[in-house]
Amino acid sequence: MKNIKALKEERGHLLDELAGLQTVIEREARSMSELETNRLNDIEARLSSIANEVEKLDKLQNLAAQAAGNSVSRSEEKEKSKMKDQYSFKRAMEMAISGRRDGVEGEFNAIAAEEYQRSGVSVSAHSIKIPSEVFKRDMTATGGSSGSEGGVNIQTSVGSIIDVLLPRTVLRGLGVQQLSNLVGNLDLPTASTLPSAGWNTENGTATEKSPAFSKVTFSPKRLAAYIQVSNQLMLQSSNSIDAYVRNWLLQAMAQSMEAAAIKGGGSNEPTGIIANANVNVVFAGGATSNATNANGAAPVWADVVNLMKAVENANGEGVAYLTNPLVKARLQTTPRQSSGVEGNFIWPAGGSELNGYPVATSTLVPSNLSKGTSSTLSAAIFGDFSKMALASWGGMELTVDPYSGATAGLTNVVLNAYMDCNLLQPAAFAVCKDIVA
Repeated sequence: MKNIKALKEERGHLLDELAGLQTVIEREARSMSELETNRLNDIEARLSSIANEVEKLDKLQNLAAQAAGNSVSRSEEKEKSKMKDQYSFKRAMEMAISGRRDGVEGEFNAIAAEEYQRSGVSVSAHSIKIPSEVFKRDMTATGGSSGSEGGVNIQTSVGSIIDVLLPRTVLRGLGVQQLSNLVGNLDLPTASTLPSAGWNTENGTATEKSPAFSKVTFSPKRLAAYIQVSNQLMLQSSNSIDAYVRNWLLQAMAQSMEAAAIKGGGSNEPTGIIANANVNVVFAGGATSNATNANGAAPVWADVVNLMKAVENANGEGVAYLTNPLVKARLQTTPRQSSGVEGNFIWPAGGSELNGYPVATSTLVPSNLSKGTSSTLSAAIFGDFSKMALASWGGMELTVDPYSGATAGLTNVVLNAYMDCNLLQPAAFAVCKDIVA
């Protein structure tokens, strides 16, 4: 098989021959002879064959180029993964103080700066930027309704530092959507009316049933975290400070984001499930209205069923329950029936399901809700958690202040992330927020 260049040259010669033949015939004002007709057919057949051969060679060249590009891409990803493993938060904090921007941390700072620029989020030129990919693997490790995605393996004590016992983060394990590296605000149009049709007489005029639309808007909200690191710790090995700071950063952001997603609605924060005015509401104690349950009530089996009923009655399909350990303990000591054999408890001991659905617990589900004269009420949620989305813009911005705490031997570290959350379908959730546990 000839190469593409030779084939194209041959095609050019054949086209020149055709042009010459046409010129002769037009000049002599005659029809083509049998010999000329046969030559024309031969040329057309060869041109068709050349076209097929060129197409095949073009495909081979494109595949080869694509393979080479993929090889380069895989090589770049491998190198970036290697760099991520070498990333040091200690060196990043030192760079934030010195103003240097070199090494692995300097390269990732440039990547993160590009992320923020694409997202339309303005950050300080003097801070160290940490791209989202540095945290990507660790963020997924904190998920699972009981640490099943690896959260239980995250070290919480490093050297001489013993961390606090942390609330369990569960939303990712329940299927909440992740929207990462957004650019500017994001509007998701949603249909807000059911499709409908009308019955008419044979020749009656059909009534227009126009759908109505609304939208769910995501916009960056600044989530700030503040930590003081002792200068003595800064002088210790990179492994100690990196492990502690990395875990602290991940937990600070994950805990705050999850708390807002579950309850939310406070100053400057997103609106979470409990505070959303459009979710279905169930009243504890089997109450049918708020008036019959002025100060909250102890949970009963009907509450568990009513949460499910409220979602399904709104055409939703819940996939899991979520509550706190206080409600769990109360349900494990409350029989389903008001009287009868002791032991038929609402939540069986050691059980991981409630009413046939998975159930997760976390202290991030509040136990300090107020109603009437009560201010220690707990919440329980049932719903389809894939109808919630957590959004983020870029990675994290790190600013280091070695001066304010200098007399106490402390370095202040401030972190900023830009995040939001929203319910895509509030009717897919039901909340009971007046449980006496």
